[in-house]
Amino acid sequence: MHSLIAFTAWLSLGQSLTSAQTQVFLPRAPDSLVAATSTLRPWLSKDARIVFPSKEEWAELQIRGSSPRISPNYNVVVEVATEADVEKTVQIAGHYGIPFLAVSGTHGWAITLNNLPFGIQINMRKLNSTTVDPRGKTATVGGGTLQHEVTRALYAKNKQAVTGLCECVSVIGPLMGGGHSMLQARHGYALDNIVSARVVLANGTAVTASETKNLDLFWAVRGAGHNFGIVTSMVLNVYDVQNWTAYVLIFTQDKIEKLFSLVNEVDAQPSRPSNMFLTGTGVRISDIDAKNPVIAYTLGFEGTEQEAAPWVAPFQALGPAVTQVATDVDYISLHTVTQNNLESTTCRRNLNIVGNGASLPSWNMSALRNAYNIFGELTADSRFNTSVFLLENYGMEGVEAVDASSTALALEERLYPVLTSPVIWWEGNDTQTTADAYAYGEKIRAALFAGMGKAKKHTYVNYAIGTESFEQIYGYEDWRVKKLKSLKRKLDPKNRFGYYNPVPAV
Repeated sequence: MHSLIAFTAWLSLGQSLTSAQTQVFLPRAPDSLVAATSTLRPWLSKDARIVFPSKEEWAELQIRGSSPRISPNYNVVVEVATEADVEKTVQIAGHYGIPFLAVSGTHGWAITLNNLPFGIQINMRKLNSTTVDPRGKTATVGGGTLQHEVTRALYAKNKQAVTGLCECVSVIGPLMGGGHSMLQARHGYALDNIVSARVVLANGTAVTASETKNLDLFWAVRGAGHNFGIVTSMVLNVYDVQNWTAYVLIFTQDKIEKLFSLVNEVDAQPSRPSNMFLTGTGVRISDIDAKNPVIAYTLGFEGTEQEAAPWVAPFQALGPAVTQVATDVDYISLHTVTQNNLESTTCRRNLNIVGNGASLPSWNMSALRNAYNIFGELTADSRFNTSVFLLENYGMEGVEAVDASSTALALEERLYPVLTSPVIWWEGNDTQTTADAYAYGEKIRAALFAGMGKAKKHTYVNYAIGTESFEQIYGYEDWRVKKLKSLKRKLDPKNRFGYYNPVPAV
């Protein structure tokens, strides 16, 4: 009888669920979930599923890349299987005043995710598909697809796309925040390669956003998309695959200043190849240095060893402790070479993880040395000794070729070539350990920012911890700030998409 009453209530909503202006988003007691799920169930597709905490599979659906530090307070999981499932879930959640959060890869580490007071996890993983169009120029990718899935599906068609760096994260989550990539110097950021997107809005209706349809939404999705809807699929540019050459050079700590001075020089050269990326990781490898972290540095070239040789030679001249060369590396294997594959440390799940991202105009040697010394203290602590320090320069030619005003991405993200962050791991839920991890991370970031001079502080959306100012994440330009906030008021006036590094409506 309860279900029938709820079902009748749903039918009586009529057109009221098609207008954001008629929605009232007032959090209510979790018992409203009973009525909402009863209402929702008959509207879901045959492959969708509603999972409650009493179910055996519940625990698996709560695992995140950073747990238990990030633990949104879900009371039910709706595993959607179609775009219509997403629409109905959002509509009914809005009617009953129930908060929700859509997830795919579950690797977001911003503490704002913990602001979900109760509610629905909209699990997107069944929206997992990759289809290359007949002309071979674009691919349609489902909103639940992970990086390793799209990479393999495209590679089977001799194609590749500008997607994120790590195999285990989602495609669409990182992409909406920018999408740094090993292909960005040639093709721009991942978000620069979005042709169109299907987006479920706050009122529960799905629309297409592109250069010709819903242009303001298309602008917002590319850089701040988590705040404006749930992306059920995207059409992305794809490119022909080529094999890679990758050099992995391990430097001891005494080479830091020479190494990153060289990186600055290479990045500043107009002739810097657009088929090259540079990326490093501070990490403890006791067989090389028992006392200090080392720098494992990768130079990747979309091309042959002969093409790479002139650019690698100055790095080799610095005298790395270890040199390894891999040739004819396909794009799938490249994720293993760069330690971003599914088996890597980066893809561990159900451990606490936090990063304090900083984007920089260049490497400042004294600032980097100070940050490295703090990282050395951090990793000398047995609680945090598997932590790493990301030191990334992926190239900016393709990024700078895009009009900065054409997307919501912060201007600084197109001006600053350096992407860096400590990535701190620890086990357990001890309050003091968590506080120490946060303190270490912020000290490292503060040391890096201290070398910026008068340049504005910036943190890449997907590397933000959630303690940063709005401007530090989304940019300082007055027109950009006003436009983002204005679109938030227009498209999500009740702030239903307000849990991931939020854009305020005021």
